[in-house]
Amino acid sequence: MPPPRLKHAREPQISLPKPAETKDVGTGTQPSLGMFAALGGYPASTGVPVTPFTAMQSSAVYGCVNRLGQDIAKLPMGLRTRLPDNAGYETVSRHPILRLMQRPNWWMTPFQFFRYMVSCLKLRGNAYAAIVRDAGGQPIELIPIGPDRISVYVSPRGVVFYNFSHPLIGEGVVWHSENILHFREMTVDGGYIGISPISYAQDVMGVSIAAQRQAAILFRQGNQTGGVLSTDKPLSPETVAQIKNELLLQHAGVENSSKPMVLGGGFKYDRMSMTPDEAQFLESRKFSVEEICRIFGVPPHKIAHIVGGTFANLENQEQAYINDALQPLATEIEQEMARKLFFSDEMDDGLELFFDFKALLRGDMKTRFDALSVAIQTGIMNINEARSGEGYGPVPGGEVYRFPLNTGEVGAATPPPTGAPGDQAPTPADVTPPAIEE
Repeated sequence: MPPPRLKHAREPQISLPKPAETKDVGTGTQPSLGMFAALGGYPASTGVPVTPFTAMQSSAVYGCVNRLGQDIAKLPMGLRTRLPDNAGYETVSRHPILRLMQRPNWWMTPFQFFRYMVSCLKLRGNAYAAIVRDAGGQPIELIPIGPDRISVYVSPRGVVFYNFSHPLIGEGVVWHSENILHFREMTVDGGYIGISPISYAQDVMGVSIAAQRQAAILFRQGNQTGGVLSTDKPLSPETVAQIKNELLLQHAGVENSSKPMVLGGGFKYDRMSMTPDEAQFLESRKFSVEEICRIFGVPPHKIAHIVGGTFANLENQEQAYINDALQPLATEIEQEMARKLFFSDEMDDGLELFFDFKALLRGDMKTRFDALSVAIQTGIMNINEARSGEGYGPVPGGEVYRFPLNTGEVGAATPPPTGAPGDQAPTPADVTPPAIEE
């Protein structure tokens, strides 16, 4: 049963224009490019079915999607406002949206919500969440919607509607786009539907899955290639079937890989050796990992596939991963949520949602403390701000910003501040004339 508050906060159903006046842009029941792109329905050339679910059988696909989802979900989301004249940002600590970010709905934590959104985005090309509002229009819950349970329509005037079903909201309801969070991958149809990496790279995923199955079958056969059992004597079909079943029972599988084979009746066994080219399927599996990482923008070392990585360049690869893989995802989520969750006057005041990437840039303790020391000594941070970032409480006097006294503004030299010892030049009254010797 849904919570009672949902019954009162449910968005009124919007009447959908006549079917002849609307256009399904890809995820409806009629086959279209967008539908196949959204559902991952293209057949692979390898003959292996490739869908968002079968693609997860590839460890590389699972690793990339899992890594991106976890790394975005573990980032704290904050709220800030831009100061006048672009003088920086000020953190906002009290706002109804912050409560929504701490509890998007009654059954999911923020980590689970954003991890699900990113997983849908990378596997299906689209991620959706219905915005449930109170009587004043303030968002109070975000209800995730499966990409296969929602359709996108565009009216003749260009207004976007979403037709979807969810147990907490209803069957076949139609909502305006301002009440649906829609995160998209790369689009090719005017920006309405994101394309699924699984559907457009089905051959890359299919090769990875096929190579994995080939390796599994090889081990199932006892890590041995096939062979030919031959004899000069004529054999009946029944005898051939009996011999074949006996060999499979006694000598097939990993458990029977080392059992001796005793042949009689003039039979001869010739083993078919694996050629060097055929043995390269292990190399092809490694290359498939690199291609899948290239599609998702994840460095191979993030899924435990070290390729040319050294201790010296891993730090640069980590920074490249943040810049090229995580920040585009974070920007897509930040801008879509700000556009749909804030009122227009709040956006005019410069209110912004943001993911705090400092959690991924902490580094080791020595490097972190050295950076904090420089920040404190140059006036960028005070002691209490540095302590707060490390999880420590404030100390008396720690709110003072300090800077080196041996630095100053670029320009003409200025005299020392008035009041310090020796600042003022002596006046005639202060000068005692020297005694005159008689």
